[in-house]
Amino acid sequence: MYKFLNVKSLKPHANSVQARLPDVYKKYVKSLKLPPTPVHYIPNDMKYELHPLTKERFRREDRPIPLKFPKEADEGIWGGEGVIQGFIKEKPKRRRFPNYWVPKLKKAVVYSEILNQYMELTVTERTLRLIDQCYGFDHYILGSPVQDLKSQLALNIRRKLLLALLNGEKHHKDEATNQEVLEKYKKYMIPREEAEWFGLTEREAVQKQRLLEEEIQPVPLKHAFRQKYIEELKRKAAGVVEEGEEGNEAVEEQEERSWISRLNPFSSRKNDEK
Repeated sequence: MYKFLNVKSLKPHANSVQARLPDVYKKYVKSLKLPPTPVHYIPNDMKYELHPLTKERFRREDRPIPLKFPKEADEGIWGGEGVIQGFIKEKPKRRRFPNYWVPKLKKAVVYSEILNQYMELTVTERTLRLIDQCYGFDHYILGSPVQDLKSQLALNIRRKLLLALLNGEKHHKDEATNQEVLEKYKKYMIPREEAEWFGLTEREAVQKQRLLEEEIQPVPLKHAFRQKYIEELKRKAAGVVEEGEEGNEAVEEQEERSWISRLNPFSSRKNDEK
C-alpha cells in the first residue's frame, strides 16, 4: 500500500528535510487526507430516526466503512474500492468468523488521448463505469478528486498528463490534433510548481528537495569576506579610491598623527608648553 505522507511528520525537526519541503507539496498532502467519496455505503444526512415500533427518536450512527488498501492497489486503479474486513455468521447459534471482501479485478486496456497511448491496467467494474461517465480516461484521471484515486499509479499518470499539458508535448502526428487536444484539456492545467511536486511520495519528495539544495549551496561568510578584502586590496594597489573612502582615509590619517604626537615626548606641542 502506498504510504501517504503524514501531515504531522512534515516538521519533525526544524533542521530536517521534511520541514523544508515547499508549501505546494504540503497542500497536496493535505488534499490526500480529505474524506473520499463513499463507495461501499450510502451516506444519510439525517442525524435522527424514529423507531418503527416505539416511534421514539434516536440518534443514527453514520460511520464510514473502514477500507484496507494492499500494495497491489498501487499497481492498478480500483476506482476507490478497497478490501473490507468483517465477520460472517451463517447461523444464529454459530460463532462468527472473520472474512475479507475483495474487489473483483480484471485487466482492461484504456486509451490516453493526451499521450496517444494505450495502457493495460488492473481495474474494477466501477473504474470502467467512472471512465465512461467522465467521457474518457484522461477526464477521469484529471477531473477526479485526489483523495478518490487511492492509487499511486493513478497519481503518477496524472502527474505525467499535467506535465505533458504544461510542456506542450505533441504525441500526435497531426498538428491540428495536438492543438485540439490542448484546447480540450487546458482546463485541468495547474501551475508548473504544483505539477512538478504532484504525486510524489515522501521519499521522492525528500530526494527532490535534497537535489535542489545541492544545486544552490550557500557560500560561507569567510569566503565572501576574503573575496571582498582581496578586491579592496586590488583597488588600493591600482590607485582607485572611491569618493567615500577618500574622506575616511584623511580622517584616519589625522587621528593617527594626533595619537602619535601624544606619545612622542619630543613633539613641538610639548616643547611650546615648557
